[in-house]
Amino acid sequence: MSEGVMNEGVVRADTVHDAVTDEQRAAVADFVAAVPMAAMVHSMHYEVVGANILCEGVLGCAVDDMVGRPVADFVPLGDRASATRMAVQLEHRYPAAGSTEHGRPIGALRRVRRGDGEVVSCWMHVGLSTIAGRRFIVALLDLVNPVADDTVHWRDRAERDELTGLLRRGPLLAHVDEWIVEDLPVALAFVDVDRLKSINDAHGHPAGDAVLEAAGRRLLQWSPRGSVVGRYAGDEFVFAVTFDGSKGLDSTELTESVRSAICGEPVPFGSNLLGVSVSVGVAMREPGESRDRLIQRADALMYRDKASRTT
Repeated sequence: MSEGVMNEGVVRADTVHDAVTDEQRAAVADFVAAVPMAAMVHSMHYEVVGANILCEGVLGCAVDDMVGRPVADFVPLGDRASATRMAVQLEHRYPAAGSTEHGRPIGALRRVRRGDGEVVSCWMHVGLSTIAGRRFIVALLDLVNPVADDTVHWRDRAERDELTGLLRRGPLLAHVDEWIVEDLPVALAFVDVDRLKSINDAHGHPAGDAVLEAAGRRLLQWSPRGSVVGRYAGDEFVFAVTFDGSKGLDSTELTESVRSAICGEPVPFGSNLLGVSVSVGVAMREPGESRDRLIQRADALMYRDKASRTT
């Protein structure tokens, strides 16, 4: 991710300054060396300026390999939007540079991505500090645990739908937002399970849940690497993927692939086999198009698809 992604919508106080000077980098190196826990310092526009030896142990990456990189390299894709919000919160908590008042750091359980790609969790304390006359963001990392540890299962539950196990709307849209900020080609499919009320009325709500669970699972199993799948609302799912814009992507083919993946087999429920039908709308992001507009177009195409098959 480019530093512009982490900067989106935020005017930084130091954007009028030149690049970080050698004197400031040396001062940051002295600062982190004196911190008795893993520490990383980055600029207000998200370039890593310094880290200490203890941080090497946490991130599995040499200090020299960290410095100069976008801090987003060490943040899992799905967490980057929330990391940006944290930076914005910090600027509201801390007074302007030169003030004698002190701000209040933010402490939270966060995930970080190590140099080998493994995602680990840790308690992170993040604040602003003025070093050699310039404001920097300082992150202290402690109590690192594997993501699979029971202490962070709450995070997975918060991000995933209980019935289907798919991403909830917020984390799903965070992925799409990041792609849009990077101005990548995006294909987004809006999927609606047809006649769910009829299934509930005929067989009970557990039957409807079985159909929704199967639809979500099949969509996820079909989805290519690098795509995201989430439950957008009760009987609605969203699939999104970036693609090579030079090669293009056929929306009709994608629509039928999604439909076939979900509806190819009936769903077993007790002694019954429940047929599955879905309406699908696929929209390709247009230049400069917002996420909300992209979803609106996919939603409208889904309803057009529904109408064409029920008339």
